[in-house]
Amino acid sequence: MSATNDAAREARRLRTVAWIVALATLGLILDGYDLVVYGAVVSTFLRDPSHIGPVTPAVAGMLGSYALVGVMVGALLAGTVGDRLGRRKVMLLSYAWFSAGMALTAMASSTAMFGWLRFATGLGIGSLLATTAALVSEYAPKGRKNTINAITNGGIPLGSLLAALLAMLLMQHVGWRGLFWIGALPVVTLLPLAWFKMPESVAWLAARGRMEEARALSERTGIELPEAAPV
Repeated sequence: MSATNDAAREARRLRTVAWIVALATLGLILDGYDLVVYGAVVSTFLRDPSHIGPVTPAVAGMLGSYALVGVMVGALLAGTVGDRLGRRKVMLLSYAWFSAGMALTAMASSTAMFGWLRFATGLGIGSLLATTAALVSEYAPKGRKNTINAITNGGIPLGSLLAALLAMLLMQHVGWRGLFWIGALPVVTLLPLAWFKMPESVAWLAARGRMEEARALSERTGIELPEAAPV
C-alpha cells in the first residue's frame, strides 16, 4: 500500500512540476516577445511620423529604454509584493498587467503616451521575471533547480526570436499595432490556463504559517512540505 501511495504521490509531483515549467516557460517566451517587439517596429516610427508623432534616433533610444527601466522596477518590487501576497497571485497579476500594457500601447497616439505605456508594461514583465524564478526554484526537484531554471529562462530568447519572425511575416499585414495586440493575447490564453493549473508555493504557505493550506496543497501536488515546517 505504501509503495502504491508513494508512486501516486510521485506521479502528482511530476505532473505539477511539468505544468509549472510549461507555464513558466510560456510566460517568459511572451516576456521576451514583449521586450523585443519594439525593436522590430521602431524603423516604422523613424520613417513615418503619422503613427505616434516625430521620432528621432535619440527619441527612439529613449522609448526603447523605458521598458527596461520598468523591468528593473517591477523586478525589485516583485520580491516584496510576492512575499506578502504569494507567488501565484503576483504571477497572475503580472500576466494581466503586461497584457493590458501591450493592448494600451497598441492604441498609443503620441510618443509620450507610448513611452509611459512601455514603462508600465515593463513593470509587469519585470515582476513576472522575478516571481517566475522564485516559484520555479521552490517547485524544482532537489539537484535540478539550475537545469529547470535554465529551461524556463530559455523562453526569453525564444520570445525574442518569435518577435522578429512575426514582424517579418505579419508587419505588412497587421502593422506595428497588430504586433502589439499579439503581445496582449496572454490575457485570454495564458492567464486562464494559469488560473487553473498554476498552484501557490507550498514553501510560501508554510513560511507564512498557513499550515493547513500547505498540507492540503502538498497532498494535491505531491510536493513535500519544507523540512522545517511543523507536522
